[in-house]
Amino acid sequence: MKSSMIWANYSVKDANRSREFYSKLGFTPNGPNNEAELASFKFGNNNFVIHFFQEGPKIGEYLSAWTNTNNEIMFTLSANSKEEVLELANKVKESCGTIIKEPNTDEQGYYGFIFADPDGHKFNVLLMKEGM
Repeated sequence: MKSSMIWANYSVKDANRSREFYSKLGFTPNGPNNEAELASFKFGNNNFVIHFFQEGPKIGEYLSAWTNTNNEIMFTLSANSKEEVLELANKVKESCGTIIKEPNTDEQGYYGFIFADPDGHKFNVLLMKEGM
């Protein structure tokens, strides 16, 4: 199989809350983004799309086995500077997200932090070492 596109789908309790959260963080909406049960945003320079589907009838049987407990993926968002890392960490806090790991430099020299959105979906924000 040669897939022409890839995107991610997350299950959330409230699509409007997700829409507000990711808008406050400054991510670009994917399309009009006004469906009551779907919030969709573009991430990164290649506009990787993540859909946030509100739990309920619209998800339907196709995603009936979908849970937020067993097969979660943590996406990494690259940062361009320490200032950008700190700015996003502050936006997460102001937008009712949860900082799981405060901004710091790890043993390998990477600077970043880990946060969760209001539904517990995790993201790692990472400033790569110079030259990488």
